[in-house]
Amino acid sequence: MLATLSLALSLLSSPVQTEWIETDAAPIEVMVLGSYHFTGGGQDLHNAQVDDHLAPERQAEIEQVIEALAGFAPTKVMVELTPDYEDSFNAEYQAYLAGEHALTVNERQQLGMRLAARLGHERLYAIDWASGMDFEGMMTAADEAGQTRLLGEFGNFNAAMPDVMAHMESGSVAARLRASNGPFVHDSHGLYLTLAQMGSADAPIGVQEMSTWWTRNLAIFANAARHAEPGDRLLLIYGAGHKHLLEQFFEDAPGFRVVDPLDALPQ
Repeated sequence: MLATLSLALSLLSSPVQTEWIETDAAPIEVMVLGSYHFTGGGQDLHNAQVDDHLAPERQAEIEQVIEALAGFAPTKVMVELTPDYEDSFNAEYQAYLAGEHALTVNERQQLGMRLAARLGHERLYAIDWASGMDFEGMMTAADEAGQTRLLGEFGNFNAAMPDVMAHMESGSVAARLRASNGPFVHDSHGLYLTLAQMGSADAPIGVQEMSTWWTRNLAIFANAARHAEPGDRLLLIYGAGHKHLLEQFFEDAPGFRVVDPLDALPQ
């Protein structure tokens, strides 16, 4: 067993480590569109305050975004919903196609269903994996362990968020989505590694909570990838906090190529 493992590791570390993975097939393109919640709600640590996205002005702006995303021509549209809701979600989608359902304000419908209908898709794909995050437990553990540096880093992040959220709370829908897919999404991902350090070696609550976060995003990636077929272009419409890890997983996975939504979204 150890000899087999050693051989596998040596192959992975050799200069030709990727030759056995590469194929002649063109990579499957993946666009991860980080989104704020159109309802203004959500269970995130910070949620954007939004106005009525069913208002005529916002509906026109959403149409502009749909037109731009249609240029990517995704073959499959995937949304932040667990697979057990996929059938009911697609039943609503079919009702929408038949003119028997008015789209709700949620971005899954305003962006997902509307775009899928524009492209003539028969269905959408629910790829989420349910999990929570115990912020209070991590803060308590860090306080009890005297981890002032970590608490300070977390405090600095929270202090910076009002300015960041302001960009997701003003301007057109396209401008807000551009903010949701901007550099801050990637730059702020170190927060999760700050949280991972909270607690102790004997009671590593930060590691446990962040393991759940990584697991959720890995499951989302796997759920999406299982649906992918040669020639596909996948569009994932997801909360912006997931964008960094999802793009990282697709970039590292053989057979996929990540496409930046900022190249598609209107200015």
